[in-house]
Amino acid sequence: MNVWEPVPDDFSYGIAIYNFEGDSEFKLRLTVGDSLHLLEEEEHWYYGCVLHDRHRKGIFPKNYVHVKPCTVDHSGPTPTFNFKEPSIAQEITSVLKEWGIHWKNLYVNHNKDFEQIKNRIYDLLTHRSKIVSGTLPVDELKRVTKQATEEIDVGNKTLGLDLIVRDKNGNLIEPEKTSTLQLYYLHKNATERMSRSDKNESKGSQPKTAIQQYSNIFIVAVKNFTCKMTEDAELLMTLYDGKEYKPIAENYVVRWSKDGLMCDLDQMYNLRVMFTDLGKRDLEREKIYLVCYVVRVGAMEIKELDHRRSSVSVTTKKGTTEGMRRPFGVAAMEITQFMNGERESDLEQEFAVPFVNCDKDNLEQTLKKIMNKDFAKTEHKNQALFVGMKLLRGDLKQVREENPHLVLGNLSIARKMGFPEVILPGDVRNDLYLTLIKGEFSKGNKTCDKNVEVVVRVCNEKGEAIPGVIALGSGIVPLDEYKSMIYYHEDKPHWYETFKVAIPIEEFKTSHLKFTFKHRSSNEAKDKNEKPFAMSYVKLMQENGTTLRDARHHLVVYKVDYKKFDEKSLDYFKLLSIASETKDTGPKTQVAGLTPSKDVFIISSNICSTKLTQNVDLLGLLNWQTDRDNLKTCLRALLHVDGEEVVKFLQDILDSLFNILMSYSDTDTYDLLVFDCLLHIISLVSNDWKYQHFEPVLDLYIKESFSATLAHKKLISVLKNIIGNSNSQLIFKTMKSLQYVVRFVSRSRLLMTLCPVEDIEDDFEDNFRDLLQDITGMMSSPSDTILREQGACLKYLPSTIPDILKVFDAKELSLILCDIIENIPTRRLTKQKMMTINDIVHSQLFLYADCRKIILPVILKQVKVLFEVNDEGDRRQDGRLQNRSVAKVAQLLGTTEQCVHQHRGYSEEVELCIKILSDILDLLFNKDVGPTYDDILEIIMMVLRTVIQTHINMTRESPQAGNLVSIMIDIFRQMSERHYNSYIENFKTRFDTLDFLMEILLVFKGLVNESVFPHDWCDMIMLQNSVILKALRFFSHTIRDCFFEKFEYQAWSNFFHCAIAFMTQPALQLENFSFSKRMKIIRIYKDMRRETGFEIRSMWFNLGQNKVQFVPSLVESILEMTLIPESELRKATIPIFFDMMQCEFYSSRYELESYGNTSRNSKHVKGNFNDFENEMIAKLDILVEGGKGDQNYKDLFHSIMMDYCTQHSAIKDSGIKFVTTVTRLMERLLEYRCIITDENKEHRMSCTVTLLDFYSEINRKEMYIRYLNKLYDLHMECDNYTEAAYTIELHAKLLNWSDDDLLQILKSNRHAHAQTHRQLKEALYYNIIENYDKGRLWECAIEKCQELATQFQSETFDYEQLSQLYRRMAKFYEDIMKKSRAIPEYFRVGYFGKGFPQFLQNKMFIYRGKEYERLADFNARILNEFPKAELLNKLTPPGEDITESDRQWIQINKVDPIMDEKKHRFSGKPVSEQILNYYKVNDIQKFTFSRPVIRKDPFIDDKNEFGHLWLERTELTTTYPLPGILGWFLVSSSTTHEISPLRNAIETMEKANKTLKNYVVMFNADKNMQINPLSLTLTGILDAAVMGGIKNYEEAFFTEEYKTHHEEDDLLLQKLKDLIADQIPLLELCVRIHKEKAPENLQPLQKRLEDCFAKMKESVTEKYGFGNCDIKLENQVTMRRHHSIANDSRLSNVSMVTDNVDGRSRVSSLTKSQVASLRQFTASFNFATSPSIGSKSSVSSNTKSLLMSPSKSLTTTPALNHKKSFKIPKDKRRSSKSDQTTSPSTISGTQWYTQDLTNGTPIVELTEELTPKRPLRSEVEKEKRLSRPTSGQFSSRSSSLSVTLRGAGSSGSSSNRDSVGTTDSSVSEEDIVPPPIPLKQREVDYSPDPDGGFDDTPPTPPPKPPKNKNIST
Repeated sequence: MNVWEPVPDDFSYGIAIYNFEGDSEFKLRLTVGDSLHLLEEEEHWYYGCVLHDRHRKGIFPKNYVHVKPCTVDHSGPTPTFNFKEPSIAQEITSVLKEWGIHWKNLYVNHNKDFEQIKNRIYDLLTHRSKIVSGTLPVDELKRVTKQATEEIDVGNKTLGLDLIVRDKNGNLIEPEKTSTLQLYYLHKNATERMSRSDKNESKGSQPKTAIQQYSNIFIVAVKNFTCKMTEDAELLMTLYDGKEYKPIAENYVVRWSKDGLMCDLDQMYNLRVMFTDLGKRDLEREKIYLVCYVVRVGAMEIKELDHRRSSVSVTTKKGTTEGMRRPFGVAAMEITQFMNGERESDLEQEFAVPFVNCDKDNLEQTLKKIMNKDFAKTEHKNQALFVGMKLLRGDLKQVREENPHLVLGNLSIARKMGFPEVILPGDVRNDLYLTLIKGEFSKGNKTCDKNVEVVVRVCNEKGEAIPGVIALGSGIVPLDEYKSMIYYHEDKPHWYETFKVAIPIEEFKTSHLKFTFKHRSSNEAKDKNEKPFAMSYVKLMQENGTTLRDARHHLVVYKVDYKKFDEKSLDYFKLLSIASETKDTGPKTQVAGLTPSKDVFIISSNICSTKLTQNVDLLGLLNWQTDRDNLKTCLRALLHVDGEEVVKFLQDILDSLFNILMSYSDTDTYDLLVFDCLLHIISLVSNDWKYQHFEPVLDLYIKESFSATLAHKKLISVLKNIIGNSNSQLIFKTMKSLQYVVRFVSRSRLLMTLCPVEDIEDDFEDNFRDLLQDITGMMSSPSDTILREQGACLKYLPSTIPDILKVFDAKELSLILCDIIENIPTRRLTKQKMMTINDIVHSQLFLYADCRKIILPVILKQVKVLFEVNDEGDRRQDGRLQNRSVAKVAQLLGTTEQCVHQHRGYSEEVELCIKILSDILDLLFNKDVGPTYDDILEIIMMVLRTVIQTHINMTRESPQAGNLVSIMIDIFRQMSERHYNSYIENFKTRFDTLDFLMEILLVFKGLVNESVFPHDWCDMIMLQNSVILKALRFFSHTIRDCFFEKFEYQAWSNFFHCAIAFMTQPALQLENFSFSKRMKIIRIYKDMRRETGFEIRSMWFNLGQNKVQFVPSLVESILEMTLIPESELRKATIPIFFDMMQCEFYSSRYELESYGNTSRNSKHVKGNFNDFENEMIAKLDILVEGGKGDQNYKDLFHSIMMDYCTQHSAIKDSGIKFVTTVTRLMERLLEYRCIITDENKEHRMSCTVTLLDFYSEINRKEMYIRYLNKLYDLHMECDNYTEAAYTIELHAKLLNWSDDDLLQILKSNRHAHAQTHRQLKEALYYNIIENYDKGRLWECAIEKCQELATQFQSETFDYEQLSQLYRRMAKFYEDIMKKSRAIPEYFRVGYFGKGFPQFLQNKMFIYRGKEYERLADFNARILNEFPKAELLNKLTPPGEDITESDRQWIQINKVDPIMDEKKHRFSGKPVSEQILNYYKVNDIQKFTFSRPVIRKDPFIDDKNEFGHLWLERTELTTTYPLPGILGWFLVSSSTTHEISPLRNAIETMEKANKTLKNYVVMFNADKNMQINPLSLTLTGILDAAVMGGIKNYEEAFFTEEYKTHHEEDDLLLQKLKDLIADQIPLLELCVRIHKEKAPENLQPLQKRLEDCFAKMKESVTEKYGFGNCDIKLENQVTMRRHHSIANDSRLSNVSMVTDNVDGRSRVSSLTKSQVASLRQFTASFNFATSPSIGSKSSVSSNTKSLLMSPSKSLTTTPALNHKKSFKIPKDKRRSSKSDQTTSPSTISGTQWYTQDLTNGTPIVELTEELTPKRPLRSEVEKEKRLSRPTSGQFSSRSSSLSVTLRGAGSSGSSSNRDSVGTTDSSVSEEDIVPPPIPLKQREVDYSPDPDGGFDDTPPTPPPKPPKNKNIST
């Protein structure tokens, strides 16, 4: 296949199984798990789209996709895929996709639910794999499905997702096909189920309900029995009641061989038994045990195997003694928790049941020991019975259907030893359970106690044994005789052995049990000769026809004399069998060979028979025909027979009763007695909870066994007599049984109609009608004596409807029922009446349209009255009547009087009304109930308004609120347009119509604003919305038709507000939902916002001349509507704004003139739309900040509104201005909104300031102040006190120093007490002062104090405040002089590339560094804010490849502030550095930095770098001075110019001279100055080893060739020579100072300096003369003016910024080899005429350089600030930051303090290891340097220098040479290309997984596809 072909629908759905980058234009990017729609294919590639973004199409490899077979539904707007797998599997797939997104968010947010959801996801994946495997049996599939749905529901609740509703089978509900009320109840039930599961999370809910089932089965599987045995054994397992100490089920017998295996190896894996017939009471027993009796079958004594002689045991011949049953032990385990449901188990789970040997105890005693835990556990720790067990719900048939895999094969069944709770007619049973309890036997002729064995046989009347009727238990074949266990030498054996005797019913009556007692000898020979020594017997039937009673029986033991006894003789029947009978007096019968003995033998019997009874009275009734004379006695006796006996023989008793009734058809002698018995039986079955399960038996009897065709006549007659009688007790009893009585009547009548008799008297209908009329008459009675009977009739009458309908006309019955309801006296049995109505609604009668037409109006009338009565607060006036009947009503309802009082009144009756309406509407929704139009109309006409008003009066918290709303919604849902029109026409006046509309619109608005349904009831809320939309369409037509001509503002306004509230509710914002949820809503309901929007647009343009009434009040609502992100809706509704503009523009400025009055004066036209504009801007700000609107809206708004405005001549100019303003505002608001949630508060500040500027520009003070406060809060959160003060100052500037009242827009929430301008301004000033104080800007605080002082002094004369203010000012002045302040550094940051937010893209900013923040720290901070950004390592302006890219690039460098010219008032004055430093770095708007450029000069030697080093100097201006309301501002302008090498040299020399002069000034001011900085400075200038600077200048600039070709530089050359000459006197003074201050250890250095200076002085004086010096070593200083320089465009008046460039013109004797080292030493010398603050010096330089460089040395010394005054020349009164690092008169940029040393501030020493980054010197130079004497503070090392830093500290790491933030740098070529930046360590954290996030490596993409297809992305 090499051409593109369409993909078949069946294979058009795929899942991406690998990540695919899609690196070219036509390839589609895939992420693992993406759902794909496959459109076309070729051999290796697919063409298609991702389902969640269908607009983006492309190609992708086939081997990256897994295809799922499906069917495609093309009926909707987008194809829907239906997969060929179970619906639950599809649901799990959909759920997991949705959970995946939320799960990721839980991880990101470190949510505690992450692990829980992870486990649920894994569980669902496991469930899904099981389901789709198709291998699960039906019951297991149901279980897994149920588990999966529960996991989904709980997970959704945890994640806050929508509640999923299902039907009872777990299938998803389709809301569009489900009635509103059913949907509501499904939601409610699901919520309640979830709440219950939360409360009982650990305890399953299944047992609670399942335990109420009438039948349960406990299945046990035998796995193994581990016990050391030498003989075979029988394992007898049963269920045992540990409280009553008796077994409750038959035995299950397993024969176990001595080899440790079951005897029947075919049953090895199928040893299972089902203990059946277990009822609720059985499961609720206090203690239930699984017991296994182990009986050894073999010899009397256990033979031990002799392993030495293995032949001993096996050679023993088998004799008669081998068959003896001997007790061996008991295994038992409590299973109560498994039975009552507290624990669940599975057959696969294995339980060890501990086994205990009986030793000398009998088995019963051993069992009790186990139950009492009275045995040594260690003794039997390895002996156990291993079983699996499981409780199954249901009867045998149900279990076999639901659990076929558990009950496969021929399982044994062990029945309960008693009747189950329900005996069905087909369950015929005749079982006798016999227990051998104990005996006492004499020794006789034996020397020791006998080994007694009891043999039991069942014999017939002939004495013959009946074979195969004795069952030891299930699992083995029946026995002919039963042999008991033998207890060795025990004269009082206790057997407690139970077995079953199952005799056919026909033989039971003539059978008897025969017991023989035999001594068993351990000697085989003797044992053969032993014969029974005694016998007993008992008959199974007594003489009165009843069976042997269920009780213990003491049987008479007769000794047998075989010489006289005839074994075949039946003479023993003449003897007494039971010991109690021997008390009877009379002659005793004797039988030859049998003599009574004193031996004792006790048994117990228990008969389970459905055909035999032990009750004489019951037997008498069943045999009534044989004794008719005692018939009345028998009937009366039946009323006292035990209920269990009655229900056992239910069918036979009913047959007898109806036979009696029919036998005496001509007389009524027995009618009442028979009817009383019938009522007794019905009451027993239907009302006694113990026998409720027998109702199906009664139903089955009526349906199949009842045959009395004429019984209906008798029954109707008796019923009429009873109702007419005054016997209220009998009436009450009859009413309670009315359902079954009528059922008998109906069945009898139906049987009669089936008879082939022709002439039947047909008076049935008349008689039955009369009966119903009598009931109606009874119900109309107001008497209290019959209240209970009336209540019972109401309760039970509806249950008779189905049977009455079989024999009576439905319509006539409907009329009679309506009469009964309406004839009940008012306020009597109201609740029961409503319950009856509810039952009628649920009856078959209501399914017939003709009957509904009769009944529905009556029901609705009752409902309406109750609603209205309760709404008015009527609470039943006749309290006396009610209280008197409370007890009777309580008795009727089966509750207490207290409960009746509690539930009386509003809530319960309204609840019933709501239930009735719900059920009626639910029924009418179905299509199988006939035509419903009239029914719906009846409901609308009668109760719609009542329901609406009840909802309004009901609190939202009411439990019925949701149900009531569902009713209201369903009425509108089933309402057609015809219904609606009929309803509106029914209103009598226009006012009534308006009242209805106002009411319902407010209700709907309330529902959408605050739904009564929980937010996760998505289906319910969406259905509500669809109905509201339908209703709004109806209302819009009514409003247009009825309220336009006579305009009703409120109607239109309510409609607009309701409709827009409907559109903007969260439940309809589809874009916020997951893809699957969005698609589901669109498929069912479409986008309802769009339809509503078009309806609103239509209504707006139908307003006509009334539109002006809605401007500007409707602006916010319409704006909110247009902001909905639906393009067609926006296009349709944005023009409404222009229409509003026109309305206001052309409206009259006088309110009395109407908009439509065309005759008005045109001069009255308003001519503006200011109100609209103000409202628009105010609301836009709120809505966009709240998350509404986007870039598309901004563009669409601008486009549409511009088109309209430009085409309208009158509004054009103002309209365009308005549209532009709004568009700009939206741009800023959208930026602000994007950043408002950002963790980076600086970005939020930037956007806030942008909005501030905009609102200031358009003069919107209220918005301006709003954002000022937001900005202030942000600053305070970040502790930006300075910026916070500047921010709040802007608010203060809006206020005056006056007592005028404040306008609302100027008020501040922080100072709510301030009511006038002066009060608020004063409060703000104190706030400002406090923040300036915290920010250490005391100068600014003093300014505000002075302004306040002026007011206190001259305006308010508040001297007390003034005194406090001056004290505070004094403190600020003191702080300035004494407290240290960190000097901030400034940085330029350029954000390049389109990957940044729009407000940063390709813009440059100047940042004010935080306290002690240096370049490296600042770099790290900025890069942390943008983890994806890359740092540009050059200062070269970026090209388009960077600025236009989608990536992020950042360029950072340090800049120097330029002090404002206004601050030059300090020139020539001895100002303290503490004062001066503030002005150097604050209130700065201009900044500068320089970049070195090498440009070859052909007239200068190439080897001389000084001659080719140019500087490119850039000056930046910010939009506002720093600091300000932000800590950074945008660069508004930038200028760049170049500095020639000659000017660079001049600046360098000026800087060096200024430094020397500062040392002299410092010495004059403080004789105790530090000497170390001076030592380093002088060493750097004078030391011969590095004296190459002046020489280099001479070689570069003082040559004839240079002068010839650069004549314009003559003045500059002379200037340079003068500076060189001027340096000599300054050096001389400094050397003198050093000599005076140098300690003893520096004397060698002093000598060296003096020698070097002498040589230098001689050389310079000879060439350039001795310069002038205007300063001396005294306090008086004379000023000297320097040479003035002509104006030159190339000469900059901006000082250099960098540390590394200015080191070339120091002295004249430097060698070229020393140039590299000198570059750094002179870095801080600045000779600029216009001073600036330079950058910080590097401390990472070469060791030698550090020793000589003043800049390096001063970074290690404290600032020397002195209070002694000294003068500074005007043109040099400020210095660069480099000056601060080198000059004694300035503060080092790297020092962290500015305190005066004279104040005694403690000095902190910081030692740093400085590592050189420049090329090292040669070894020779190293030796030279290291051989010099040290200053005492430094110690030489071989490779590095340890420097002791005195002061608070130094950054010590940031340098313009070592970072991208380079400013002026050295001339060397190294400096042109900055060093490589360090690798960003954090990139590791963001590096993409090369495998796309998966362990499996994706396959190699296939070859390129053919080009014969046009693919569009």
